[in-house]
Amino acid sequence: MGYLGNKLQGKYHKDTFQTAVNMAWPAIVESFFIAFAGLVDSLMVSSLGSYAVAAVGLTTQPKLLGLAFFFALNVSISALVARRRGEQRQGAANETLVTALVFIILAAAAFSVGFVAFASPIIHLCGSTAETHNGAVTYFRIIMGGMIFNCIQMGINSAQRGAGNTKITMRTNVTSNTINIILNYLLINGHFGFPALGIQGAALATVTGTVVGCVMSILSITK
Repeated sequence: MGYLGNKLQGKYHKDTFQTAVNMAWPAIVESFFIAFAGLVDSLMVSSLGSYAVAAVGLTTQPKLLGLAFFFALNVSISALVARRRGEQRQGAANETLVTALVFIILAAAAFSVGFVAFASPIIHLCGSTAETHNGAVTYFRIIMGGMIFNCIQMGINSAQRGAGNTKITMRTNVTSNTINIILNYLLINGHFGFPALGIQGAALATVTGTVVGCVMSILSITK
């Protein structure tokens, strides 16, 4: 028998519905903004030409494969924190997050070193050409070199969602992606005195935004 029983029973409660809405709308805004920022990011990179779009696109699959482990881990973090909170065991919830963060830092560091060291053969396996290979390797190395910040942010945000603090995760992701967009504008083609770094600038913008989001996430559990 599952937690809901063999037959779903219960009554509608306005307070429960309101609580669900209050938790859901920040997640909706967050998801929309992440998708919007991704679209803007692609449009800005496209200003460099089709080779740049192709080069960045080549990194998507290996990047997602590298993060898949952490996506799965984050589901566990969210579930365990939610369970401990439901049991009114705040100390146990905190211990869950601390343990997870130690594991995340060690695993992300190992993954990051491996991806940076073997970036060229990985991108080659993804089907790069002479035109796209160097740009894709540069972008991939910068992104995966900073993946530890992304993994820490995702881990903390998963715990915050499990605790019902979806507004915190919304703020960190909106801020992170806003900084990414601004720095893309400044660094890809060079504006307001900033150097035109092309694909490298796009990667640096992404990592910088992630670092800021990571710091915000850490502050949310330490203040």
